[in-house]
Amino acid sequence: MTMKRHFISKGVFLLKKIYNTFDEAFVEVYDKYHIYLLKYLLLLVHDFDVAEDLTQDIFIRIYNSRNSEITGEKFRNYIKKAARNIAIDNARKSAREEGRNKRMIPEIKELNDNFYSSLEDSFIDGEILSTVNDVLEKYSEINKKVFISRIIENKTRRQVSAEENIPPYKIKKIENEIFYELREKLKHFL
Repeated sequence: MTMKRHFISKGVFLLKKIYNTFDEAFVEVYDKYHIYLLKYLLLLVHDFDVAEDLTQDIFIRIYNSRNSEITGEKFRNYIKKAARNIAIDNARKSAREEGRNKRMIPEIKELNDNFYSSLEDSFIDGEILSTVNDVLEKYSEINKKVFISRIIENKTRRQVSAEENIPPYKIKKIENEIFYELREKLKHFL
């Protein structure tokens, strides 16, 4: 069995022991220091979940930097300094995100208000169209055609009278009858 010295995180010699593989050394360091680091980060960030995430980030960085070396620094001091730096970075990132969110909240509120008002308007429009359709279904084809020509197509009574061979007073009577029923059905929307 060949014994090799494995360094962890920028060359800090791992617990002054000799391991066969870097992974064995890393597991030993993790087991020994992760609770210490978690408690230290908890003092810095005052949030257990964030402290846990930052602890994992530090150990991932340590694992990924196994080939670089810096000598003369004790491992505990190294991870304490790394924890402080990562906590500061996290605080800065949180402050930036909070500032960004404060600027976005009025825009989001406006978007939500617009969305819900347009959604409500769409619902009301659909209800109105459905009610108009239901009312018109009760009438004969000629009455529907007269009403649509007058109200939707904006034709005059004379034009409708000429097209449908109906006297203008009869057209007015059809309009009034349909309008009366529509007003009754739609009064809760007004």
